[in-house]
Amino acid sequence: MGPTGVGKTDLAVDLYQQIPIEIISVDSVQVYKNLDIGSGKPSKEVLKVYPHELIDILEPSENYSTAKFQNDCLKRVNQAFEANKIPVLVGGTMMYFHHLINGISRLPSVSNEIRSALEKEFEEKGIREMYQYLENVDLESALKIHPNDSQRIKRALEVFKATGKKFSRWRVEHKREINELISSSELIQIAIKPEDRDFHRESVATRFQNMMDKGLVEEVEKILSLNDMTRNSQSMKSIGYRQVCNFLEGDINLDDMIDKSINATRQLAKRQMTWINSWEDLLMFENNSKLSHLVKNLILEK
Repeated sequence: MGPTGVGKTDLAVDLYQQIPIEIISVDSVQVYKNLDIGSGKPSKEVLKVYPHELIDILEPSENYSTAKFQNDCLKRVNQAFEANKIPVLVGGTMMYFHHLINGISRLPSVSNEIRSALEKEFEEKGIREMYQYLENVDLESALKIHPNDSQRIKRALEVFKATGKKFSRWRVEHKREINELISSSELIQIAIKPEDRDFHRESVATRFQNMMDKGLVEEVEKILSLNDMTRNSQSMKSIGYRQVCNFLEGDINLDDMIDKSINATRQLAKRQMTWINSWEDLLMFENNSKLSHLVKNLILEK
């Protein structure tokens, strides 16, 4: 893991050339087809030689979630082990890493009918009575949810109504699955940090300008022309894409769009490093010529 633009993909490619690994992308934007330039996605030529799982798995109009990522990621991890390969998770979506490692539950899907009926029930009875209902059917979950947190109350009740199983039970079972997977292998958690913070800040600006030169604005125009696509689609809320959408709508001018995109990317990198600096059981390395050798040896020693 590591902040944007620090060299995670280059490391993964180096490792792929040396040891039998399966690269699994941990990136909430690269899951989308056509979002190539603005997501920093490896080129098609690179992906052909060094395939990455969980890249280009969704249409830009579709939604994705942490729970879906967990399902998809665990499936690929198990497939890698079955093929006698080492699964290497590579990316910068720290929430995905966090939820995967800490066993946040992979919740079941809920039909629109159940969701609509529950919404109507909330409107008729009010949040206080619905919280009491949750206390009756799943006290353990209710004790962990604030009585005014309508979203989490609804989610817990949706799971109960859809499956007849307590929300708290789903969480416990998933955590057990995660723990079994981790304990059956050797988990190595590695972060790459920039050698020079100021240089990295400037490289972020250069990186975005290169995206502009490659045709980021034209890429967004093509995506927005696809069926079922609007600027409000989940994929278009990503950094860079959101700002370009604002530019195309005339909300901001070109220079402002570039400045806002660079600043947003820098803020993202800062948040990513905040996650990393507070992460437990993490090995942190600066990105230099020795990195690939160090990481390869760590993996082989395990």
